Amino acid sequence: MSDNTIAVAGHAGIGHVHGVAGFVQDDTAGFGVVGAMIADLLQADTRIAEASADVAENSIRVTTMDGGTCTTHPRRGITPAEADLVGRARMQDALLCQSVAVNCFGRMYGQGALETPVALAAAAANAVVDGFHRGAPTAFIMMEESLPLNAGMIGGIAKEFADKTVCYLTSVNYTSGGIGPVEDLEGNIPLGSKRHLMERLNMLRCPTIVVESKAYLPSISDQLDQNTFLVRAQRDIDNPVVARALVEAAKELGLPVIFRDDLLPDNPGLMQRDTAALADRLMHCAEHLKQSELASDKVKVVAGLAQLISQDAGAITCLSNPLHDVVRGTGSIPGTSAVLSLLVSRKYYDRWKIPLLESQDAARAKQIISRAIDKVARQYDAACNHLHEHYVDIAHLEEILVEEHE
Repeated sequence: MSDNTIAVAGHAGIGHVHGVAGFVQDDTAGFGVVGAMIADLLQADTRIAEASADVAENSIRVTTMDGGTCTTHPRRGITPAEADLVGRARMQDALLCQSVAVNCFGRMYGQGALETPVALAAAAANAVVDGFHRGAPTAFIMMEESLPLNAGMIGGIAKEFADKTVCYLTSVNYTSGGIGPVEDLEGNIPLGSKRHLMERLNMLRCPTIVVESKAYLPSISDQLDQNTFLVRAQRDIDNPVVARALVEAAKELGLPVIFRDDLLPDNPGLMQRDTAALADRLMHCAEHLKQSELASDKVKVVAGLAQLISQDAGAITCLSNPLHDVVRGTGSIPGTSAVLSLLVSRKYYDRWKIPLLESQDAARAKQIISRAIDKVARQYDAACNHLHEHYVDIAHLEEILVEEHE
């Protein structure tokens, strides 16, 4: 391998659709973009050849055109009507796994609120990774998440060029039963089985582009007149060379882009405080319910609880508190990376309600990333200098978060 190693990492936070304050996303966009880049390398066909559900066995099975396959099992079973809807996934692109699930079921909620579409999205994403491995069993390395509740597949491949080696890493963060999200192995977090994979790809300490979600973020989206790429790299924490490369690449391609260096601050204890705050809101609702006499009052309280669990709770279930203290909300190891996302406009959100990655979104993101990789390669020493200055090794969190699978 070339000494100049650059990484691109994207994940699928299966079921991580909503957060607080109106935040809504397709948290599988990073998986879709990086997976599309891998598919180009392997000449893979990620379309769904077969999608079926077995009511008696409580199983959803997806097989791609390349023979990749995965079976998942929703926690509360599958109805015959849901089984019919699963079949609509056939010939859709499994890389767009949240789009597949929403196209079949209409919408998606996480945190165990709506498990069947979550399980379908997971089956599609895992089938893609399995298909990559079947097509290139030596070059494409595949492992399962080594988290107690999770059953997502992680895979990566390295491609050598004349002046650089590019590592493409894609992670499916799927909590069995469709009850997630648990995303302690998102971004470029090197823990458990994912650390082993990153070591084999020689990408533990290298400049990295982290590809994140397609999202409606009210504080910014409401000011946009079109969908716009967002590059984030917190000042004095993340890698400004990678960030600058992404911004310059987008501008050269004539694509709308915003850069922010204040959205991923170091704020130890934030996730713990947010978790406690949500718990307080839940307890307030529970106390109100306890005192309710009228059915109309009880149903209003319970509806509020359902909204808190199915939407707001997504912001605190996704990452463990001590891990969030280091990697913040995007799974980014300090010093290594900048984050590329796609923000939707208010007009888009008002119509679609849930952002969904589209093939043209992935194509534009791939263009930005490919051009940015070349720019980072030309400034490799500067990128590495910042990395070495700010890098944080999180291996000490291993025992807290990860249960190794033999």
